[in-house]
Amino acid sequence: MMRAVRSEAARLKSPAILLSGIGLMTFFGVVATTILFYTAASGTTSGPPNTQQVTAAMLEAPDGMFVGLQNFAAMLGIVTLVVWAMAVTSDYSSGLIRLLVQAEPSRLRLLAGKVIALTGFTCLATLVTTAIVVLLAPGIADLNGVSTGAWGDDLARTIVAGYLDLTLSVLLWGVVGLFVGMITRSTGIAIGIGIGYLLVFEGIVSLLLSDASRWLPGAAFSAIASGGSTDMSFAAALWVSAAYASVALAMTAVTFHRRDITA
Repeated sequence: MMRAVRSEAARLKSPAILLSGIGLMTFFGVVATTILFYTAASGTTSGPPNTQQVTAAMLEAPDGMFVGLQNFAAMLGIVTLVVWAMAVTSDYSSGLIRLLVQAEPSRLRLLAGKVIALTGFTCLATLVTTAIVVLLAPGIADLNGVSTGAWGDDLARTIVAGYLDLTLSVLLWGVVGLFVGMITRSTGIAIGIGIGYLLVFEGIVSLLLSDASRWLPGAAFSAIASGGSTDMSFAAALWVSAAYASVALAMTAVTFHRRDITA
């Protein structure tokens, strides 16, 4: 198991993965925070699909520094989906998968090692993103005239809770990326499916069937990042997300175990 983890972790240290994973996630986190503080301060209350409308009062709450990350958690999730999908599809496109299964005959152990390494990488990415947003948020708030007086109330608990909720949310997107990458074995198709689903499918469903859309994966994952939403409690979001993740992991394991790799 540890050999599989170390093997995957070594490949995750490449500059391309670090830039596309940690770099993009941090960039989107800072941009999202800046946009929401600016729009809320100017009186605009609109937000992305499956999220609450943002007001200045929400930004001035004790957890206001996390509103940008919470409302744009799906975008950070898509970055994670792409990284996890690339970790699978690159093995097939390069032919490395044949060497891996020869070195580690137990495919399930090999898959578990990949999941553990990707989980650690994702936790690091969200940690860096959270730290930078927390450091920059006071300055962004001051520039837009948003009071930060309440941010000091139980600050440590707020930061830890915000980090854990965000990390769990994007990890669920990563599991979806693992599944899509295993099924398609194509990085381009996996990315297209992930982005198309978030920006097109769930958006259409939320317009046509607003009551049903909250049970979709993207809505449930976003509710977790926000610690619950007006449409779904945190506990309900956990149960729904756990069901989706369990099915995705099971189908990924079955596909990987049964697929003919050496032919």
